[in-house]
Amino acid sequence: MIKKKVTILRSFTLFCILLSMACQQSTEVESPPPSLPFSQSIEVGDLLYLSGQVGLNSATKELASGIEAETKVTMENLDRELKAKGYGFSDVVATHVWMTDLSKIGVMSQVYRSFFKTKDLPTRTTVGIAKLAIGASIEIAMVAMRGEKKAIYPPEIKPDEWKLPFTPGILCGDYLFVSGQAGTLGGKLVEGDIKVQVSQTLTNIENILKAGNMDFSNVVSTEVFMSSGEFFGPMSEVYVSKVPDPKPARVPILVSNIPLNSPVEITMIASRKQKEPVLPEGMPPSGAYSRGLKVDNTIYIAGVFSGKETVADRVNDCLGRVKQILEAGDFSLKNVVEARVYLSDMADYAEMNNAYRSYFPESPPTRATLGVAELPGTNKIGMQFVAVKKGD
Repeated sequence: MIKKKVTILRSFTLFCILLSMACQQSTEVESPPPSLPFSQSIEVGDLLYLSGQVGLNSATKELASGIEAETKVTMENLDRELKAKGYGFSDVVATHVWMTDLSKIGVMSQVYRSFFKTKDLPTRTTVGIAKLAIGASIEIAMVAMRGEKKAIYPPEIKPDEWKLPFTPGILCGDYLFVSGQAGTLGGKLVEGDIKVQVSQTLTNIENILKAGNMDFSNVVSTEVFMSSGEFFGPMSEVYVSKVPDPKPARVPILVSNIPLNSPVEITMIASRKQKEPVLPEGMPPSGAYSRGLKVDNTIYIAGVFSGKETVADRVNDCLGRVKQILEAGDFSLKNVVEARVYLSDMADYAEMNNAYRSYFPESPPTRATLGVAELPGTNKIGMQFVAVKKGD
């Protein structure tokens, strides 16, 4: 009788251990650590937003060594999250890649490309930045979308001869995602100052938009990456002259490097749906961008920046304004699905998280956090957001 009780006790103990291990494995694979205020992915309708992933092994919790291994593990992490939500790499329409050493872009691209089995890869924007969390050298974020997709190539490009690891544009439904563009002509940067570079960059984007039966009036979101703060004024002057009202939400970011040593790279999202600019009462307008741009059930928020004294004050300053913009458009912080946080000092990462998490107590948005050498003016933090009403 005693032996039988011992056997039962041992079996029960083993069952508890196995159950505990299974729960731990599920948590490690599908959810971020409780201390990090972001979701691995958020699905809204036919769209899946994925947080930036690094080359952290989900089993060992160790960072892969070397750009080849790190890129492989990063892509494996994204693959796991895509599959967990019923998607695959063939559904990805837009990718952002941030690297601390852009000289290794060739090796990264080889590994990156190996995960895609279709000829037409998603759009991609790749820039060099100063630092990433946990000492990573690469971080990749993605947006995936169900439904039929069409690769968009400008007239001067022959798709069969295209060899780069991204597609110039991907059209999916009413949305056109555009790869990051520089001031190239015939595969080389044009000669001239920053205004010439920006003008050629926008011409390249315009050609992609036209190939998708759109133009600058359809653009809803713009990201501008520059290698120097001195370029901000001239860039904005050219940009404003070419992009009509209501202008897209826009965020300008200073980065360490841009492919081809370009001084500027610009990426855009365009939509055929009606646009409505959003401006909270008492908030000054900008002639260069919309504070918020509402498109159907989505609102794109322009970059917000702060240089206040403490990290908490900066976060509160940024998110306080974001909250105003969202509410003016009949949205709330609960609707935010994608966030980017730019820090001039990655030592502020933990304090930023502590202040940030109070705004998103449940189901926080996906996020990528990037360390940059400099932010516009005297700012020390920058943020940008996308919100979607999930019930619509």
